[in-house]
Amino acid sequence: MSLPGPRGSRHRRRLVLLGVVVLCAGWWVQPSAGAVSRPNLEQVRQQVQVLHEQAEAATEKFNDTRDKIASLQVQVSAAQLRLTEQQKAVQKAQQDLGRIAVDTYKAGDLATLSLFFGDDPDRFVQANGLFVSLGDRKAEAVQALTRQRQLLVGGMTDVQEQQQRLQQALADLQKERGDVLAKLSAATALLGRLTEGERGRLGQLQAGDDRTGLADLGVPMPTSGRLTCEDVPIAVPPGRLGKVISYACAQVGAPYQWGADGPKAFDCSGLTMMAWKQAGVDLPHNAAAQAELGTRVPLDRIEPGDLLFFHQPISHEAIYIGHGLMLHAPQTGEVVKIVPVRSDAVAAVRL
Repeated sequence: MSLPGPRGSRHRRRLVLLGVVVLCAGWWVQPSAGAVSRPNLEQVRQQVQVLHEQAEAATEKFNDTRDKIASLQVQVSAAQLRLTEQQKAVQKAQQDLGRIAVDTYKAGDLATLSLFFGDDPDRFVQANGLFVSLGDRKAEAVQALTRQRQLLVGGMTDVQEQQQRLQQALADLQKERGDVLAKLSAATALLGRLTEGERGRLGQLQAGDDRTGLADLGVPMPTSGRLTCEDVPIAVPPGRLGKVISYACAQVGAPYQWGADGPKAFDCSGLTMMAWKQAGVDLPHNAAAQAELGTRVPLDRIEPGDLLFFHQPISHEAIYIGHGLMLHAPQTGEVVKIVPVRSDAVAAVRL
């Protein structure tokens, strides 16, 4: 029901004005539906770490596929060589059959008639045996040619299948490369949302974990902020283990680069592969594949030179160097370094 006169009119104006104020207040107080809260440093740190771990998992798949491609290329070459040899075998079988056909023609009906009407019946009997022999040889030659042709078809099929596997592996490699780059790009974008000061504090947070772990082991961090093997209380073992650890120690400070195996940059499995190569051991460039070699040892009984593996499925690894320390190529943006053994190791292998 409306209010009469000027008083009712003023009341209506007050109600309208109050409604506008309430609506405006609600607009300022309520965040827009599309607004996204800005993550704090710890959230950024965790998200970046997850992206780097995903990038490393994709890197190890990339490395594995690249090794498979090298193997497939050898198999394709071998199949093509077998096919060439089989083509030669078919040609020889055709030539053998051709020679028998010529011999059969030469000993044909004219020769038979001449012997039949001749004065020496023994010669006809002997010649008749020759015709039987030529027939047998012809049958055998036909069978040989048929067999060689079947092998040739099999060889051609083998080459085609090997080439198809190779093409699929090359396509997989491109996809895995894209996966790595996408994860690294996402991590870079996330870090790009931070101010310079925030990025500095994030670096301090990450370095603080290493310092705490080293302090627990009684290892002081040098003023340079980067440990070398000379800074830590380890004894390099003699023999082949010494070659492995000495090589690994010499790479401290080298940048991480996914898919790299030296001499100036490494990823995690590239570093361990090249370190053990110094001892005459050939390892695949893939953490999960390396974990299947050697002898599994309990994590509480590891010795210098043992390989430590991380994540499930395995996608990262390090070399244990003694005194509770490991040496590894961590992730993009970092360098080969010495850190306390991480508590999330899932396996250890002794080669």
